[in-house]
Amino acid sequence: MNRRAFLRTGAATAALAVARPRVGLGQPAPLSFGSTTGAVGLVTQVIRRLDLERKYDLKLDARILDPAAAEKAVLLRQVDAGVFPVLTAADVREKGQDVVVFAPLLYIHIHLVVWSDSPAQTFADLRGKRIGVLDKVSGAYRGLQVLAAHGGLDFERDFQPVTGPPPALVTFLQRKQVDALAIHEPIVTKLLAEGTFRVVMGLNDEWKKAGKGDWLFVGAGAHRDWLTKNRAAAKRLADMLLDAERQLTRNPDLTEAEAEFLGLKTKAEIALARQRVPRIFPTEWNDAAVAAAMEPVREAARLGQIKQVPTHELLTVLR
Repeated sequence: MNRRAFLRTGAATAALAVARPRVGLGQPAPLSFGSTTGAVGLVTQVIRRLDLERKYDLKLDARILDPAAAEKAVLLRQVDAGVFPVLTAADVREKGQDVVVFAPLLYIHIHLVVWSDSPAQTFADLRGKRIGVLDKVSGAYRGLQVLAAHGGLDFERDFQPVTGPPPALVTFLQRKQVDALAIHEPIVTKLLAEGTFRVVMGLNDEWKKAGKGDWLFVGAGAHRDWLTKNRAAAKRLADMLLDAERQLTRNPDLTEAEAEFLGLKTKAEIALARQRVPRIFPTEWNDAAVAAAMEPVREAARLGQIKQVPTHELLTVLR
């Protein structure tokens, strides 16, 4: 099937051809999931596009929120499960919130974006400057804290964080009310396609410069007691999410097919998204992946960004 035909049909026929039989019988119980307007939302969109709910015998009630609101929805038990930053899960554990990450969703795809004529070439060059970022519960904020500390800086003391939801943050950058913006895909792609902005650094690139693997940014999280009571459904959810992510990495046509959902309007935006977006999705979730995902947690504890590495399982592979 060529790309034009794929976009026209949504690839549903191809997906059904390889679908496994449904695991259970009857109508599956709905499962609420805190998804987002960004890349996590692309995962849940592809689940629908490829009819993976039928394949995994799940009915997913994906609630599309801004990233910080989706994370809070998990924390406040407003959804069964949903997007949750790994570092935030470690931090809230100290506050009595036993959130467990049971599937990968995204590598850290936060980029620090500035105007093309900005003199800043490194993170440190923005010391004392205003940096737009999602609020403190977000993985973006946590990631900047860790990288600042890794460079001997304090994000809140040495920079001027300006928090808000993504649309407001983009407006702040466009109006030069902030000097830089730490933001996720596909917003980074949309800004770069305008031709007036550039990337100072990608947080995953900086992490890998230290000889590390990819930094797992967010995963599917849920409170431990929910996982205990719903382990079979949670296992199917984890498998379904990973299936969708593998499909996204293999086929950039899926990203293009969801251009409207992602807010991609121009040919330049779509072409750039086809190159950039598929790289941010994990494709494996096993004991080795869990061990690698714990590395940023250990670094955050060493740098004092969280009190300690949780002694009780923070990330798990459901079997």
